[in-house]
Amino acid sequence: MPHWKSIHIERFRRLEGLRLDNLGTVNLLVGKNNSGKTSVLEALAIACHPTNAFTWIDIGREREMKSARTPVQEVLNWFFPHKVPRENGFEGGATMEAVISTGDSLRVETHYREFRQLEMAPEITAESELGGEELSEYAATLEVKLQRKGADGKLFHTRSSLHEFSGKRYKEPDPAERLVPCQFVSPVSHRTIRQLLAAVDQVLEERLKPDVVRLMQMLAEDVDDIEIRSPQGRGAVIHLHHSGIGHIPLSVEGDGMRRALAFASAAALAKNGVLLVDEVETALHPDALAGIFRFLVQVCRATEVQLFVTTHSLEAVDAMLASVGDELDDLVTYRLPARGSSHPVKRFGGQTLHDLRNEGGLDLR
Repeated sequence: MPHWKSIHIERFRRLEGLRLDNLGTVNLLVGKNNSGKTSVLEALAIACHPTNAFTWIDIGREREMKSARTPVQEVLNWFFPHKVPRENGFEGGATMEAVISTGDSLRVETHYREFRQLEMAPEITAESELGGEELSEYAATLEVKLQRKGADGKLFHTRSSLHEFSGKRYKEPDPAERLVPCQFVSPVSHRTIRQLLAAVDQVLEERLKPDVVRLMQMLAEDVDDIEIRSPQGRGAVIHLHHSGIGHIPLSVEGDGMRRALAFASAAALAKNGVLLVDEVETALHPDALAGIFRFLVQVCRATEVQLFVTTHSLEAVDAMLASVGDELDDLVTYRLPARGSSHPVKRFGGQTLHDLRNEGGLDLR
């Protein structure tokens, strides 16, 4: 069960010198807008499979609806700190270090270069097309180096690169396996039918449906099946089967059930790995937070998943605190400083958080 023990982000988006040590089973990230909470989740997601360049692209696009296809170079460009305005090109890098519960330590160094195309593109290879995306006058190269030190002290070095010219993509084979299973649930995941369809389809393909049904029953006992159906052959639709009611299309379920399905599917697919949930309170009424968070924590415990959650909601903090019950040691909260602040990240253990909230009523946000 590989989980993150610590991560040090030297450079990534607007984060510099940010360190999260002694990570827990349930990790809560709080802070003001633009403090970098989502960026921390993205850094963790990329660190799970850093040498796969397409992981960078997929994670960069989690901030948008899947129908919005931001050009690849624009997605990649903003992963890297910008010191000066871009004119005829851009060059930057990101660096992260982390420790996994297996005892392995990692260092990821990434170099990105974007420039006007003044050279001939290389020969087109298989799977090089970027379907439906506009051509760009810029070309780009992303290089990723991974240094991995095992618990036995042995060093392993791997690297990969991605080149893009005139809308064509050329990727060297990824030399490394995924380090940690990972799933990312964004604030719009439950509203993006295509994304949910893909998640449920993967659940079915990997024969994880019994696990997801069992997890959904923690929230709604009468759910006994999940299917992808095609009513009258008009397209794929997710249906939940409720005992006594029958099949109900997900489109008529409430946001709570949609969100729960997104959580359950992601947790099942992240089994023995990491689940990252951005703005966890999205689409949830404050009165429903306690039940939803209890469900989410139970799901992650059942699948042995390490949970990372960002929130702006004080009700969400209290609900998450209540959801861990007597196992306060499982919960760790990090308060990220506002952008430009010289204050360090503050870490609160579960018992400290409990005392601050219940005795002092401190607003940690």
